Amino acid sequence: MSYTPINDGIYSIFIVYLILIVSSIYLITKMILKWRERKVTPPLYLSIVFVFLALGIILLAIGLLETMLTGYFKEIYRATFPLAYCSVVIADIFLYIFTTKMTESGEKAIIPLSIVGLIIIILILLPWNWWGIPHEETVGQLNIRTYSTLAFALYSVVIYSIIAIISKKAQKRAEDKVSKTGFKLLFYSVISMIGFFIMVTIDNLLITLTDHPGYSEFVYIGWAFALAFVLLSYMSLIMPNWLKKRLNLEE
Repeated sequence: MSYTPINDGIYSIFIVYLILIVSSIYLITKMILKWRERKVTPPLYLSIVFVFLALGIILLAIGLLETMLTGYFKEIYRATFPLAYCSVVIADIFLYIFTTKMTESGEKAIIPLSIVGLIIIILILLPWNWWGIPHEETVGQLNIRTYSTLAFALYSVVIYSIIAIISKKAQKRAEDKVSKTGFKLLFYSVISMIGFFIMVTIDNLLITLTDHPGYSEFVYIGWAFALAFVLLSYMSLIMPNWLKKRLNLEE
């Protein structure tokens, strides 16, 4: 069995992963402390979101570490890549639950979205995705990677679009500036994640439909969107004191 050699972009994206892992762990700690302090569920659900996102990034980092040590995309990478996608799907579901708790709307869609998410996870884990396997080895064989990637991205975009609509409506109903700003930040955070999934999809399509090795410039743009999501979603719930003070001064 042959392996695809790594490209220079691997090293810089690995540093991005490390930054996101450290940031996520810090935010998870803050969220859990806030949950214990307030005794309300939204911080708990958002901390679960960050746990699964951090798990996904850790899995990606482990796979990349193997490629940096060996020079090739090998077995660990092939296992961790789809598992990272599965972690993101679970994070999507909990982010939706978090939004319903924050806005008190949209609860009826939780079960249908969870069922569809489970189907997407099964699709991602099927062996015919050929994750990390050279394109030339899969020629003439069933390859569902394009469909899995599109299903994964479309599912996530739909969830984040629904969250964006819910948060926009909640923003209009909010009576104080702090609440309005919180929902506005949540809206911008999910828009950032939509950008992330679009960029990741483009990169995967380049791999599947061409001989591109992957980790194109679209990946870097996508992870910039992901970092924006992490910061904005955190600020939407745990609003910094400097921002609260500014809002109070403007009232």
